[in-house]
Amino acid sequence: MVFIPQTQSNNGPHSGGRIPLTQLSRGQRAVIDAESLISLADADRCLLRAMGIHESCELKVCKAGAPCIIEVERTRVGLCGSVASKVFVKPCDGCPAA
Repeated sequence: MVFIPQTQSNNGPHSGGRIPLTQLSRGQRAVIDAESLISLADADRCLLRAMGIHESCELKVCKAGAPCIIEVERTRVGLCGSVASKVFVKPCDGCPAA
């Protein structure tokens, strides 16, 4: 018997266009997916909220990679790669300025 691990794809038909924040490129805009924040550790979720990052907020990527620097409500915030990779977003090129 061969065990084949199942991988969870966030770009599948049921993902709703959700991708990790780390997959966005510089200049791309997106909206935070509320469900991804629920899965974060309480400390990370509270820290993000204190920095203005909350459910359904709009953002713009200023620097991709680690740290990931985003702009939220005219404020730039740096996120370590381990947190940014757990935050899922829905890209939206038509979003108003973050």
